[in-house]
Amino acid sequence: MRIFVLGAGSTGGALAQLLRRRGHKVWCGDRDAKRARAFVGQNVACVPANARNPGSLVRAARGCDLFVNAVPAAFNEAALHAALRLRVSYLDMASHLERDPFKAEQLRFHEQFERLGKLALINAGAAPGLTNVLVALAADSLEQVQRVRIRLFEDTESSEPISTWSAEVAFDEAISKPRVYRQGRFRLARRFGEAEWFRFPPPIGEVRVVLMAQDEVATLPHFIGMADLDVKAGGNDIERLRRWYRQGKLWPSDGRSDRRFPPHG
Repeated sequence: MRIFVLGAGSTGGALAQLLRRRGHKVWCGDRDAKRARAFVGQNVACVPANARNPGSLVRAARGCDLFVNAVPAAFNEAALHAALRLRVSYLDMASHLERDPFKAEQLRFHEQFERLGKLALINAGAAPGLTNVLVALAADSLEQVQRVRIRLFEDTESSEPISTWSAEVAFDEAISKPRVYRQGRFRLARRFGEAEWFRFPPPIGEVRVVLMAQDEVATLPHFIGMADLDVKAGGNDIERLRRWYRQGKLWPSDGRSDRRFPPHG
Protein backbone atom coordinates (compact mmCIF):
# COMPACT_ATOMS: atom_id res chain seq x y z
CA MET A 1 0.00 0.00 0.00
CA ARG A 2 1.13 3.57 -0.71
CA ILE A 3 0.73 5.61 2.49
CA PHE A 4 1.19 9.34 3.05
CA VAL A 5 1.73 10.53 6.65
CA LEU A 6 1.03 14.18 7.35
CA GLY A 7 3.16 15.36 10.27
CA ALA A 8 6.62 13.89 10.73
CA GLY A 9 6.96 14.48 14.47
CA SER A 10 7.37 11.83 17.13
CA THR A 11 4.03 10.14 16.37
CA GLY A 12 4.02 10.51 12.59
CA GLY A 13 7.71 9.66 12.30
CA ALA A 14 7.39 6.50 14.39
CA LEU A 15 4.30 5.43 12.46
CA ALA A 16 6.03 6.02 9.12
CA GLN A 17 8.97 3.86 10.17
CA LEU A 18 6.69 1.09 11.40
CA LEU A 19 4.67 1.09 8.17
CA ARG A 20 7.84 1.06 6.07
CA ARG A 21 9.15 -1.97 7.98
CA ARG A 22 5.84 -3.69 7.23
CA GLY A 23 6.61 -3.36 3.53
CA HIS A 24 4.47 -0.36 2.60
CA LYS A 25 5.59 2.52 0.39
CA VAL A 26 5.59 5.46 2.81
CA TRP A 27 6.40 9.16 2.58
CA CYS A 28 5.71 12.09 4.90
CA GLY A 29 4.65 15.70 4.62
CA ASP A 30 5.69 18.34 7.13
CA ARG A 31 6.00 22.12 7.38
CA ASP A 32 9.76 21.65 7.91
CA ALA A 33 10.92 18.68 5.89
CA LYS A 34 14.53 19.19 6.97
CA ARG A 35 13.65 19.13 10.70
CA ALA A 36 11.48 16.07 10.15
CA ARG A 37 14.52 14.05 9.13
CA ALA A 38 15.36 13.61 12.82
CA PHE A 39 12.11 11.67 13.28
CA VAL A 40 11.74 9.74 10.02
CA GLY A 41 15.40 8.89 9.39
CA GLN A 42 16.98 8.49 5.99
CA ASN A 43 14.73 5.70 4.68
CA VAL A 44 11.48 7.68 4.47
CA ALA A 45 11.07 10.61 2.08
CA CYS A 46 9.63 13.84 3.48
CA VAL A 47 8.15 16.65 1.39
CA PRO A 48 7.00 20.17 2.36
CA ALA A 49 3.29 20.37 3.21
CA ASN A 50 1.12 23.19 4.57
CA ALA A 51 -1.39 21.57 6.94
CA ARG A 52 -3.83 24.49 6.57
CA ASN A 53 -4.00 24.28 2.78
CA PRO A 54 -5.85 21.31 1.18
CA GLY A 55 -4.21 22.08 -2.18
CA SER A 56 -0.75 21.79 -0.64
CA LEU A 57 -1.75 18.51 0.98
CA VAL A 58 -3.13 17.12 -2.28
CA ARG A 59 0.15 17.90 -4.04
CA ALA A 60 2.21 16.33 -1.24
CA ALA A 61 0.04 13.18 -0.95
CA ARG A 62 -0.78 12.56 -4.62
CA GLY A 63 -0.53 8.87 -5.50
CA CYS A 64 -1.26 7.52 -2.02
CA ASP A 65 -3.89 4.92 -1.12
CA LEU A 66 -4.15 5.98 2.54
CA PHE A 67 -3.84 9.49 4.00
CA VAL A 68 -2.69 9.43 7.65
CA ASN A 69 -3.16 12.70 9.55
CA ALA A 70 -0.71 12.95 12.47
CA VAL A 71 -0.70 16.74 12.96
CA PRO A 72 -2.62 18.61 15.69
CA ALA A 73 -6.38 18.13 15.33
CA ALA A 74 -6.88 21.83 14.56
CA PHE A 75 -5.98 20.91 10.97
CA ASN A 76 -8.35 17.95 10.60
CA GLU A 77 -10.73 19.58 8.13
CA ALA A 78 -8.02 20.54 5.64
CA ALA A 79 -6.69 16.97 5.77
CA LEU A 80 -10.18 15.50 5.31
CA HIS A 81 -10.83 17.72 2.30
CA ALA A 82 -7.50 16.65 0.79
CA ALA A 83 -8.25 12.94 1.28
CA LEU A 84 -11.65 13.38 -0.38
CA ARG A 85 -10.10 15.19 -3.33
CA LEU A 86 -7.57 12.38 -3.67
CA ARG A 87 -10.39 9.79 -3.29
CA VAL A 88 -8.40 7.78 -0.74
CA SER A 89 -8.97 6.29 2.70
CA TYR A 90 -8.15 8.40 5.76
CA LEU A 91 -6.98 8.02 9.37
CA ASP A 92 -6.40 10.58 12.13
CA MET A 93 -5.62 10.67 15.85
CA ALA A 94 -8.04 13.05 17.60
CA SER A 95 -10.74 15.72 17.22
CA HIS A 96 -10.56 19.50 17.53
CA LEU A 97 -14.23 20.14 18.45
CA GLU A 98 -14.25 23.78 17.41
CA ARG A 99 -17.56 23.77 15.49
CA ASP A 100 -19.42 21.65 18.03
CA PRO A 101 -17.90 20.91 21.46
CA PHE A 102 -19.95 17.73 21.76
CA LYS A 103 -19.60 16.09 18.34
CA ALA A 104 -16.40 15.20 16.51
CA GLU A 105 -16.01 17.41 13.44
CA GLN A 106 -14.88 14.46 11.31
CA LEU A 107 -18.38 12.95 11.48
CA ARG A 108 -19.61 15.67 9.10
CA PHE A 109 -17.62 13.98 6.33
CA HIS A 110 -19.03 10.48 6.82
CA GLU A 111 -21.43 10.48 3.87
CA GLN A 112 -18.80 11.84 1.47
CA PHE A 113 -16.38 9.02 2.26
CA GLU A 114 -19.24 6.53 2.12
CA ARG A 115 -20.18 7.68 -1.39
CA LEU A 116 -16.58 7.16 -2.50
CA GLY A 117 -16.51 3.71 -0.92
CA LYS A 118 -13.53 4.74 1.22
CA LEU A 119 -12.87 4.19 4.92
CA ALA A 120 -12.28 7.14 7.25
CA LEU A 121 -11.07 6.00 10.67
CA ILE A 122 -11.01 8.84 13.20
CA ASN A 123 -9.58 9.29 16.71
CA ALA A 124 -7.19 6.37 16.31
CA GLY A 125 -4.61 7.44 18.87
CA ALA A 126 -4.27 6.02 22.37
CA ALA A 127 -6.92 8.13 24.15
CA PRO A 128 -9.12 8.55 22.21
CA GLY A 129 -8.50 5.43 20.18
CA LEU A 130 -7.90 2.41 22.37
CA THR A 131 -10.30 3.87 24.91
CA ASN A 132 -13.10 4.03 22.32
CA VAL A 133 -12.39 0.47 21.20
CA LEU A 134 -12.39 -0.89 24.76
CA VAL A 135 -15.70 0.84 25.58
CA ALA A 136 -17.27 -0.48 22.37
CA LEU A 137 -16.08 -4.04 23.07
CA ALA A 138 -17.44 -3.89 26.62
CA ALA A 139 -20.77 -2.47 25.40
CA ASP A 140 -21.12 -5.30 22.86
CA SER A 141 -20.93 -7.84 25.69
CA LEU A 142 -23.66 -6.16 27.76
CA GLU A 143 -27.41 -5.98 27.35
CA GLN A 144 -27.48 -2.35 28.46
CA VAL A 145 -24.97 0.41 29.19
CA GLN A 146 -25.89 2.89 31.90
CA ARG A 147 -22.61 4.56 32.83
CA VAL A 148 -19.12 4.77 31.33
CA ARG A 149 -16.14 5.93 33.37
CA ILE A 150 -12.76 6.33 31.62
CA ARG A 151 -9.75 6.82 33.89
CA LEU A 152 -6.30 7.64 32.49
CA PHE A 153 -2.84 7.79 34.02
CA GLU A 154 -0.28 10.19 32.51
CA ASP A 155 3.04 10.23 34.31
CA THR A 156 6.62 10.83 33.13
CA GLU A 157 9.95 10.99 34.95
CA SER A 158 12.69 13.24 33.60
CA SER A 159 15.34 15.65 34.84
CA GLU A 160 14.00 18.14 32.27
CA PRO A 161 10.37 19.26 31.68
CA ILE A 162 8.92 17.10 28.90
CA SER A 163 5.52 16.19 27.49
CA THR A 164 4.38 12.97 25.89
CA TRP A 165 2.19 15.09 23.59
CA SER A 166 2.98 17.98 21.27
CA ALA A 167 2.94 21.47 22.78
CA GLU A 168 -0.31 22.26 20.92
CA VAL A 169 -2.11 19.15 22.19
CA ALA A 170 -0.95 19.56 25.79
CA PHE A 171 -1.87 23.25 25.76
CA ASP A 172 -5.35 22.64 24.33
CA GLU A 173 -5.99 19.85 26.84
CA ALA A 174 -5.16 22.20 29.71
CA ILE A 175 -7.19 25.25 28.65
CA SER A 176 -10.29 23.50 27.27
CA LYS A 177 -13.30 22.83 29.47
CA PRO A 178 -13.98 19.11 30.03
CA ARG A 179 -16.98 17.67 28.25
CA VAL A 180 -19.27 15.31 30.16
CA TYR A 181 -22.43 13.42 29.29
CA ARG A 182 -24.85 13.32 32.23
CA GLN A 183 -28.41 12.00 32.34
CA GLY A 184 -28.48 11.80 28.56
CA ARG A 185 -27.29 15.36 27.95
CA PHE A 186 -23.96 16.93 27.02
CA ARG A 187 -22.50 19.75 29.05
CA LEU A 188 -19.22 21.50 29.85
CA ALA A 189 -17.67 21.05 33.29
CA ARG A 190 -15.08 22.88 35.38
CA ARG A 191 -11.45 22.51 34.32
CA PHE A 192 -9.61 19.98 36.51
CA GLY A 193 -12.84 19.55 38.49
CA GLU A 194 -14.56 16.68 40.35
CA ALA A 195 -11.37 15.28 41.86
CA GLU A 196 -11.51 11.72 43.14
CA TRP A 197 -9.10 8.97 44.13
CA PHE A 198 -8.94 6.06 41.71
CA ARG A 199 -7.10 2.79 42.24
CA PHE A 200 -5.17 1.80 39.10
CA PRO A 201 -3.70 -1.71 38.78
CA PRO A 202 -0.23 -2.31 40.29
CA PRO A 203 2.35 -0.90 40.20
CA ILE A 204 0.51 2.44 39.87
CA GLY A 205 -1.91 2.22 42.78
CA GLU A 206 -4.22 4.97 44.05
CA VAL A 207 -4.01 8.26 42.14
CA ARG A 208 -5.95 11.52 42.29
CA VAL A 209 -7.80 12.02 39.00
CA VAL A 210 -9.68 15.06 37.66
CA LEU A 211 -11.91 15.87 34.71
CA MET A 212 -10.03 16.50 31.46
CA ALA A 213 -11.04 17.62 27.97
CA GLN A 214 -11.06 14.28 26.16
CA ASP A 215 -12.58 13.39 22.78
CA GLU A 216 -14.31 10.17 23.86
CA VAL A 217 -17.26 12.22 25.11
CA ALA A 218 -17.74 13.67 21.61
CA THR A 219 -17.93 10.26 19.92
CA LEU A 220 -19.10 7.40 22.14
CA PRO A 221 -22.57 8.70 23.20
CA HIS A 222 -23.45 9.23 19.52
CA PHE A 223 -23.06 5.51 18.82
CA ILE A 224 -23.63 3.67 22.11
CA GLY A 225 -26.77 4.18 24.15
CA MET A 226 -25.88 5.32 27.66
CA ALA A 227 -26.90 7.83 30.31
CA ASP A 228 -23.54 9.01 31.68
CA LEU A 229 -19.94 9.32 30.49
CA ASP A 230 -16.95 11.21 31.84
CA VAL A 231 -13.17 11.03 31.46
CA LYS A 232 -10.69 11.78 34.24
CA ALA A 233 -6.91 11.63 34.29
CA GLY A 234 -4.18 11.70 36.92
CA GLY A 235 -0.42 11.51 37.29
CA ASN A 236 2.32 14.09 37.48
CA ASP A 237 1.70 15.28 33.90
CA ILE A 238 -1.85 16.25 34.85
CA GLU A 239 -0.84 17.78 38.17
CA ARG A 240 1.73 19.93 36.36
CA LEU A 241 -0.88 21.24 33.92
CA ARG A 242 -3.31 21.83 36.77
CA ARG A 243 -0.71 23.78 38.72
CA TRP A 244 0.24 25.95 35.74
CA TYR A 245 -3.41 26.64 35.03
CA ARG A 246 -4.09 27.73 38.61
CA GLN A 247 -1.02 29.98 38.48
CA GLY A 248 -2.44 31.73 35.41
CA LYS A 249 0.34 30.53 33.11
CA LEU A 250 -1.96 28.96 30.52
CA TRP A 251 -3.93 31.24 28.22
CA PRO A 252 -5.72 30.69 24.89
CA SER A 253 -3.28 30.13 22.03
CA ASP A 254 -4.14 33.43 20.28
CA GLY A 255 -3.77 32.03 16.79
CA ARG A 256 -0.34 30.46 17.28
CA SER A 257 -1.17 27.72 14.78
CA ASP A 258 -2.35 30.26 12.21
CA ARG A 259 0.98 32.02 12.41
CA ARG A 260 2.91 28.79 12.06
CA PHE A 261 0.93 27.69 9.04
CA PRO A 262 0.40 30.56 6.56
CA PRO A 263 -2.81 30.31 4.49
CA HIS A 264 -1.01 29.65 1.21
CA GLY A 265 1.87 27.47 0.16
